[in-house]
Amino acid sequence: MTIESNGEVIKTTVNGSLKGVNEIAEMLGVEVENGRIEAVVDGVRITAKRGKLELEFENGDKMRIERA
Repeated sequence: MTIESNGEVIKTTVNGSLKGVNEIAEMLGVEVENGRIEAVVDGVRITAKRGKLELEFENGDKMRIERA
């Protein structure tokens, strides 16, 4: 997992599983197109594809989770 905030970058490893794209889309109430999600939900830009989830918040902070 990578978190970027105020010019600082934090990288860490997290145990667990990343939900599938379809599960994420269902939780957010958005549609999957070509196996991807590209949407803005409550001011957060969300991009997801198999094995990767990226969130960009209104204040510019970013979070990226990738399957190892």
